[in-house]
Amino acid sequence: MKLPDYPKRDDPLREPKLVKRNQIIKRQRMLAFRSVPVKRRVWWVELTSSSVTTSDFNSRDLPSGLTFTETSFWCLSRRRAKAILAKDHAQGGSGTMYPVEYRLCNACSRVLLGPEAHQYRLKMLKPMATWTYPQGPACNMDCKPHGRGPEGRTATYTKHQPSSTGERSSSQQPRPSV
Repeated sequence: MKLPDYPKRDDPLREPKLVKRNQIIKRQRMLAFRSVPVKRRVWWVELTSSSVTTSDFNSRDLPSGLTFTETSFWCLSRRRAKAILAKDHAQGGSGTMYPVEYRLCNACSRVLLGPEAHQYRLKMLKPMATWTYPQGPACNMDCKPHGRGPEGRTATYTKHQPSSTGERSSSQQPRPSV
């Protein structure tokens, strides 16, 4: 792929051209070098004098599959956790929060916390030839891709509901033969 020429200084469209050129370079580098998995964190928050509900959070603030009670919960957003903790301290409480490494298994979508997440991140740094599955390494001995469609996309299945009268619906009518 040929890179576009470097734009002249007096060109009014210089910035968009540079952005496009840099995007091409980034894409080429990503194809040449595998990206390193970053350390993701989730915060465990414990409140003493206040309580919260799930409606106090955005859909991106709470991780699915982890516990949530009114006084203790896991939070993906450090900023949101600190704001709730400051509210607790303002009401005279002595709430605490601390970070824990967090990751989802690429093969089975299992939640990994702490040392388990750290070990999985190290497995992802190993060459792709050593991975158990094309999506990534296995997180444990029972790890199996579950509910995954082609190219690692999550597959969803809906149960077929037959009509109560036993008749065929218009979409289930037999096709006429030609």
